[in-house]
Amino acid sequence: MIESKSYILNKLQEGASFIKFNSDGSRTEGFFYVCPKLNSLWYNTSKKRFQNSANEFPLKDCQVRPDLRSDTWLKVLQLGKVREQQSDLAFSILHSRGRKSLDLLASDTETRNIWVRGLEMLIQESIGKPYTKITNSWLKGLFNTADRDRNNLLCKAEVYRLLEQLNVRLTTDEFEQYLNQAGLNAAILRGQLRAQEFITFYQMLTYRPELMHIIHTYSESCDLCTCNGHPTIAMICSAVTPVMDSSFILMNAFGPRTTTTAFSGIPPTARPNTCNYMTIEEVKEFLMNEQKQSLSSSEVADLIKKFDPSTEGKECIELGVDGLREMLLSDEYQLMNQEHCSTIYQDMTKPLTDYWINTSHNTYLCANQVVGDSSGESYVQVLQRGCRCVELDLHDGPDGHPVIRHGFTLVKDASLREILNQIKQFAFCASPYPLFLNLENHCSNKQQIIVARFLIDIFGSSIYTAEEANANTAWPSPEELKGRIILRGRVSPKNDLSVDYSNEDESFDPDISAVCKELASLVACQNTTFKGFEFSKYYKHYQSSSLAEKKALASVEHHALELIHYNQRLITRVYPSAYRQDSSNVEAVSLWNTGVQMVALNFQTDDISMSLNHARFSDNKQCGYVLKPAILRDQNTTFSPNSCFSAYLLSQRRPLKLELCIISAQHLPKRNQRDTTPVSPSVKVKTFGARCDHNEQKTVTVHNNGLNPIWNHLMQFSIVIPELCLLRFSVRDSDKNNTDLCQYSIPFLSMQPGYRHIRLLDRHNRPTTATLFVNVKVINMESTG
Repeated sequence: MIESKSYILNKLQEGASFIKFNSDGSRTEGFFYVCPKLNSLWYNTSKKRFQNSANEFPLKDCQVRPDLRSDTWLKVLQLGKVREQQSDLAFSILHSRGRKSLDLLASDTETRNIWVRGLEMLIQESIGKPYTKITNSWLKGLFNTADRDRNNLLCKAEVYRLLEQLNVRLTTDEFEQYLNQAGLNAAILRGQLRAQEFITFYQMLTYRPELMHIIHTYSESCDLCTCNGHPTIAMICSAVTPVMDSSFILMNAFGPRTTTTAFSGIPPTARPNTCNYMTIEEVKEFLMNEQKQSLSSSEVADLIKKFDPSTEGKECIELGVDGLREMLLSDEYQLMNQEHCSTIYQDMTKPLTDYWINTSHNTYLCANQVVGDSSGESYVQVLQRGCRCVELDLHDGPDGHPVIRHGFTLVKDASLREILNQIKQFAFCASPYPLFLNLENHCSNKQQIIVARFLIDIFGSSIYTAEEANANTAWPSPEELKGRIILRGRVSPKNDLSVDYSNEDESFDPDISAVCKELASLVACQNTTFKGFEFSKYYKHYQSSSLAEKKALASVEHHALELIHYNQRLITRVYPSAYRQDSSNVEAVSLWNTGVQMVALNFQTDDISMSLNHARFSDNKQCGYVLKPAILRDQNTTFSPNSCFSAYLLSQRRPLKLELCIISAQHLPKRNQRDTTPVSPSVKVKTFGARCDHNEQKTVTVHNNGLNPIWNHLMQFSIVIPELCLLRFSVRDSDKNNTDLCQYSIPFLSMQPGYRHIRLLDRHNRPTTATLFVNVKVINMESTG
């Protein structure tokens, strides 16, 4: 029997009792239920619903994993507290960025399946919800939450509190002006708002004048000024934040068509005869001029029918402001090119050395480099994010079985076999291309044999062996190595005393004479000491060096061209300095600029480097392999990323001109939800890439408005090497020491031109409710003189 969606959601609201297991094998029984109004999961230690509901988990921050597949379940299985046969009763709800989990056992399979399916549906809806229009039911939910005395009315004080939660603060005068403009005369006299009146008030408050401006421009309804080639909003909204002037209100008063109103409280007599929709031909012209998209009239008609929510729009095939908003918030019209993020479009038949490879450092760590836990869940999280190289620090275990251990620290050990099993489950869930296991080997010969046995038992024939690597003269391509596991590590001791190993990756214990033959036969990518560019000419293709951050960045600064040529034949891995005890990250861009394939980052640390890593590998369907540009692959290249005036640039490149208008933002989050003060946002845009392309600019601050600030700020950048360039947008709270509220990074060549929404991420690179509305133009400066 296939249950309907409403049946499943009703079951989740009714709640159910589950046995909750802890990693030490202890268990408690609790009552779980979903509150759709608050979009959250609740957990009671009491068996009675709604009692002791102290544990709330926002659904947008959760993941669901069926069966016995979390860290906790693996430990509980090992302890014998559950059996493999109970897999169909088990599931996990991961939260706190996947670092923690609720590991639950249901009383029957049907209940387990209903909860897994229902939570997956709700989580997906909670993620997608911010990018669709705000519905009346959602607003009613906000109204009900704010209605503390349950009289179905909100007094002014309750409305103020609700607006503060929504990140906007109005003065008394501004509040009264909005009520007047919405035509809520009865509410003004009553001093309270009913639910529908609050919805009307909120629609007025969140109106998008910048979208109406686009419609008026292409429907030729009014004369609008321009600013450096960009349309301004000044004629529509001279006092954009937070109260609109009378000229805007007149435009705001119309509905999608001349026969309807956008806000029921606006008297029809207030509507001048102005066209506030676009016809098929006007939409076609807009798409051609602004979005650089050429569509036929029938294709445009299909777009209008798809996105315009009004009956008149679908019947008359005309696009109003609601339809334009829905269209520009859709996936295909966001800033990121959909082909780049949803398809593997690059040539995947080049040797592995021709690709940047998404790489993790000390993957097992949950926090810093000194204390905390080692976790198999950390591997699951990075693999789900497209990581293609993870690290395993191998040490002898006290019971004769090897463990993952961060040596000479207080970090707790983890079972190697458990972690390898978790890697196997998720190795190719996000990408079909080869996964590197970087082995940092400190095991005795006896336990190395056990390591080899574990690897063969778990991965079997999917391991790309040393024999296969020796049979080739260059690395095969990602396409040829689909579904393969590549082991990277040392196979011989560091026995050359003339070499300084102080900056070398300690991937092999110097007290160990050699790697056992069983393990050496599995290592296809041999970690070899870097002895200089001249000496490296004698290396086999499968030999690879690990460079500490300081040594690598020195090579970037003084030997950039040699490093580029070196990386055309050999794989290089760069790892963070040992001084980064806080798990901060190396500056990755300059390393990518010289062709370094593996820049190893601490994925648990959400700094700028991780934001840029997220951008670099958001390309090519986030498969973890991004083809390096031709200037890094051409064996005759003379390119140096450090010089603004190199012979290469002067002879072959003319800069592009990027015109970027930061127009507005919607629904910005607060840094701390307990803070009752609305944010005062500004936007900083920074470009990364070749040294000549580094730049940053920022907007002015809009005070006390995180709901719908408007900047309309034009920025101009000169970009010489676009194939290396990344852009980072950060929205900051000027009242909180310029604290980042949300951010987004993107490869320059993945940006789409025209009017685009950016779906902003939080500092953990997770989706937020916030969007940034921009206009992008790229001009070839050579053609413009």
